Amino acid sequence: MKFLYKAKKSLNEIAEGIIEKDSIEQAIEELQAKGLTPISIEPQSPIVSPGAPSAKVVKKNNLRFTSGKWGLKQLSLFTQKLYNLINTRVELLNALRLLEKNCENQTEKILLGEIIKNIKDGMSFSECLNCYPKYFPELYVHIIHTGESTGKLKDALLQLLDYLRRLEDLKLKVKQALAYPIFMTVVGIGTIGVMLTFVLPRLAGMFDDFHAQLPMPTLILLNTANFIKQYWFFIIIFFALLISALRFRLQGKESLFGRLKYHIPIAKGIIYKQSVANFSRSISLLLKSGVTLMAALGDAAFVIGNPVYIQQLGEVRKDIAGGVTFSDSLAKFKIFPDFFVQMIRVGEEGGRLDQVLSDIAESYDNEIEADLKTISSLIEPAIILILGSVIGSMVIAMLLPIFNMSSLFGT
Repeated sequence: MKFLYKAKKSLNEIAEGIIEKDSIEQAIEELQAKGLTPISIEPQSPIVSPGAPSAKVVKKNNLRFTSGKWGLKQLSLFTQKLYNLINTRVELLNALRLLEKNCENQTEKILLGEIIKNIKDGMSFSECLNCYPKYFPELYVHIIHTGESTGKLKDALLQLLDYLRRLEDLKLKVKQALAYPIFMTVVGIGTIGVMLTFVLPRLAGMFDDFHAQLPMPTLILLNTANFIKQYWFFIIIFFALLISALRFRLQGKESLFGRLKYHIPIAKGIIYKQSVANFSRSISLLLKSGVTLMAALGDAAFVIGNPVYIQQLGEVRKDIAGGVTFSDSLAKFKIFPDFFVQMIRVGEEGGRLDQVLSDIAESYDNEIEADLKTISSLIEPAIILILGSVIGSMVIAMLLPIFNMSSLFGT
């Protein structure tokens, strides 16, 4: 069978082409043997390979639903509802029909209708989900495929639900840590805006009556206020276009922010710990579902995010295929700290690798929560200091002419 592939050749170089192998697993091994890190592999023919849920196959002949995207919350809610129905011994197809019937969201209703139709056409549930990568990540599809293969779909859904809830909980903690600083920043910027657009123009009229030379800070402030008052519409358009351009730019995997975020002093530690936690939990979830370590590493490698680490994890897979233990290979590449490697070694020796990885993820989650609290406690006084300095400087600039009334009157 021929496969279309896209793979990383280096940090900033992508290779594309066709490879002929009997299965996707063999194609992945061949690419890695050539020093490439696979990003996506698709059969060149439209036939779906039932044993390879990780291939991004899309049925284009009768696909009516092609747009949209799900976030973590929507995916977690869908998994919860489906698990509740499966747990009450409702057959999968009937469960999906019930979800479609009681669905109020039109987008989700169309999606469920397409999945039901594809199942009727003979596709497995995991193959149907694999047709919609924007809604169901590869890791999610692989766990569902494993659950189907072993006859434990209910258990697979329960594991996914726990995994998604943990990710959602971490995301909520990040939002909570940043909520108050963001609120303070918005209020401070709003205060500055009110002073520039309402308070200063009224004071300017009073200063004009004196017909005297104003202090330089006051002139700068007045000119700024006049500029904002005169060109506010264009300023809003400029910032709207800037935000849109940034959002579009940051969507790319190789965006500037995507490369810089691993080097920002305050953020890089938390980003690294979150990547390790997500990677550990993903591997643990796959191992508990019966997936081999080699396959689990292939599926979970991209969760870690950093292209350099992804490439090195590809080398780790080669080492494991050559008989090197997981812990020894990790120690060689220095992807993870010594604590992580030692825990992995303990898990391998005790035959509890899946549980150890779960414990590592929990440990990093606790560290992230502590780091977020520390950063939040430091950001708050910093914002107060910066905004207080700006607003205080503006107040002084407005009061300088009043303090210098003698020069205003020309005496």
